[in-house]
Amino acid sequence: MLPSLPMPRTPAARPCPLPVLAPALLLAVGCATLAGCSTRQSDELALRREFAVPWGASVVRYAASPEEPGWFGREGLKITMVFRLSPADAATFRSSALRSGRWRPLPIPVAELRHLAGIRTAMASRPDAAQHTGTLLERFQASLPPLPRAGLYQIRTAGDNIMGAPKRIISPLRNDVNDFMLAVLDPAERTLTIRVSSNY
Repeated sequence: MLPSLPMPRTPAARPCPLPVLAPALLLAVGCATLAGCSTRQSDELALRREFAVPWGASVVRYAASPEEPGWFGREGLKITMVFRLSPADAATFRSSALRSGRWRPLPIPVAELRHLAGIRTAMASRPDAAQHTGTLLERFQASLPPLPRAGLYQIRTAGDNIMGAPKRIISPLRNDVNDFMLAVLDPAERTLTIRVSSNY
């Protein structure tokens, strides 16, 4: 009778990160083909890539108008997307933003809000607009997601095709823009709010 040989030890199982990464992987793989990607998924993927949002961050709010493209694309596009970051990701994101020197502390100066609202352009095209600049600014501020008192913000603009064209980071904003991505980091709530807007 042959002596029994010791069985090889099975390595201890390691936790698999797939359950955490699965939503992100499904989003990326699904959007690799037009048939597998909804407009919402396409928006999320574009904004994650644009601002290097951690894949572990979850979307806690999404609103878009128009939701689907028409004959001439998504005219007058408005998107609000809010990501919730883990404590570790929020700390890392904030540290990276501060080191980059391309994010500015809140609050957003009124002069920059006026440029985002396009008030100077409105005044140039409509002689009576000068009488309503306060109202125009108030309406614009009311259209934005609630902004925290403390945090960081960044403004990007493309000039055309805001969701697809390369963007420039402008800091500070000194002229009106016809499209923008406004990103606001709230360290206290661990949220990254991104507002997309176009006037074409």
